[in-house]
Amino acid sequence: MTDENGKILWECSFQLWGKRIHEIEHEPIEQNLRYQGQYLDRETGLHYNTFRYYDPDIGRFTQPDPIGLLGGLNLYQYAPNGLTWIDPWGLSCGSSAYKGKLNSAASKMKPIQRGTKEWKLAIKNTQAALLAGDKFQVKVKSSTDAKAFLKEAQGNMNRYKAHTQSSRPDGVPKYPKGYEQHMSPESGFGDTPHIKWYNNGTDGHIFYDIPN
Repeated sequence: MTDENGKILWECSFQLWGKRIHEIEHEPIEQNLRYQGQYLDRETGLHYNTFRYYDPDIGRFTQPDPIGLLGGLNLYQYAPNGLTWIDPWGLSCGSSAYKGKLNSAASKMKPIQRGTKEWKLAIKNTQAALLAGDKFQVKVKSSTDAKAFLKEAQGNMNRYKAHTQSSRPDGVPKYPKGYEQHMSPESGFGDTPHIKWYNNGTDGHIFYDIPN
């Protein structure tokens, strides 16, 4: 942590799962922020993670996941990898939907079930991302669910031939709003079939496992 002039006020080194190695306070300041969405409780040494507490010494939560098995079979797991995954709400060990660019393989994402609270929350988060001009990624069970999610979140869209938008060499969008169906898995993070959508300057993916 630095001040407005770039002077270091506080620094700390952590192990992979958040256990503190050493903490240096260059100025008398108490900095309790830890992993994204976590706040250090100095009395217990646990990290408050909105819906439950996280123990950095053992790399797991101290209470079971409040959304139950929707968060995975291990009700106490933080994330598959503490270096590349986050759980800012303390609700799920596997990401089903998130804002921003793709940062993990789609095959590792947990599908959202249509009509659930998680589905409705993902719809709202997609719409919030659109308003902010952010990308958004989500995974559902089937192609039918993907189309339903797209319509519910963004209204009617025209469908275009696969890779139409990405084929223009100058980078200028060929259409302001629409989607493409990519049936074949691609290299990198987009390794499952998906809908690729574009909406007035931003874009995202709706991945699925069942191409019905």
